[in-house]
Amino acid sequence: MKAAEGRTVDGLTGQLVEARAFLWKAASRLAPDRWSESASPAYSPVGWHLGHVAVTQARWLLPGEAVAERFGGFFDPVQTAKVARGELPSPDELRALLAQVLDRARERLKTGPLPTLPPLPPEFLVRHVAQHELQHAEHIQVIAALFDRRLHRGAVVAEVCQPDPFEFRAGFDVVLGGDDAAEAYDNERPPHSVHVPPFWIDGGPATVSEFAEFVDAGGYRDKSLWTDEGWRWREERAVTEPLGWGDAPAHHPVSCLSWFEADAYARFREARLPTEVEWEAARRAGLPGCGQVWEWTSSWFEPYPGFRPYPYDGYSTPWFGTHKVLRGGSWATHARLKRPSFRNWYELGFREIPAGVRCAGGL
Repeated sequence: MKAAEGRTVDGLTGQLVEARAFLWKAASRLAPDRWSESASPAYSPVGWHLGHVAVTQARWLLPGEAVAERFGGFFDPVQTAKVARGELPSPDELRALLAQVLDRARERLKTGPLPTLPPLPPEFLVRHVAQHELQHAEHIQVIAALFDRRLHRGAVVAEVCQPDPFEFRAGFDVVLGGDDAAEAYDNERPPHSVHVPPFWIDGGPATVSEFAEFVDAGGYRDKSLWTDEGWRWREERAVTEPLGWGDAPAHHPVSCLSWFEADAYARFREARLPTEVEWEAARRAGLPGCGQVWEWTSSWFEPYPGFRPYPYDGYSTPWFGTHKVLRGGSWATHARLKRPSFRNWYELGFREIPAGVRCAGGL
């Protein structure tokens, strides 16, 4: 029994160490003297992300310890607005805080029982904290790319896309959601069976050259291709092309698209965006090209039947019904977060992310 417990602790500790290595690799893309700067009103400074990671790890894995209490609520996103997150500790202080918290967490995992959140599996909190760190590392990579004006030129995953669409000519049932309760977020649970009518989906996300057809044909001037809300968004911001347009090679997936732009492009193609059910079903069937850019779906971010919020009530619930779902991950996403069931979500007009489009349609 003790040997099995040791293997469990070693594996969980390994996930924390892996996440920290990914975090520092992301942070190294920006000089420490810029950690307090803001690349965009949409993002917190890199240094705030680093402090938030440390404080969150201490909150869940070091209950009762005061290792991060000296910062009060500064690294709490609820208590500190983004505009007030620039008055940060020095880079050396942030490094020391992260190291201290991780060292204490590793020691506590070795010497005491796992911090738990019943009725979730005993490993959930540690795995959740590690994934949380991976997500903030992704944000940091995007921030660094924004500073360098290279967000649209993100590295392309070496996965060959199919020139022809994937076709599912017969309806079928698929189990949607994550079956690992120790790994999945609350919005991925519980797994449930869904019937999928016949459909087709592109064998890869749209490339820059493919999206250029939409731009060159006047897609940004053709009101008939846009929803009413999307057209108002485009006019109010005088949007005439994707963010950073012209920076990416023609064969790269188009990126930095809002949902409005992705939806208009799909209409231009006489197609539509896939539902997240279709996307996940296709991914489980081997859909290629995933993980290069986040891919917009037509689905609103909503709870699954039987949804129960965790690890706290406000993790997913505040965003239900107001954000659209993206799937697949991007060049900035860690492999652990590219699982078929993982759901990302953003407001319809947000485009300072490596997000693209893959079209679909019925059969």
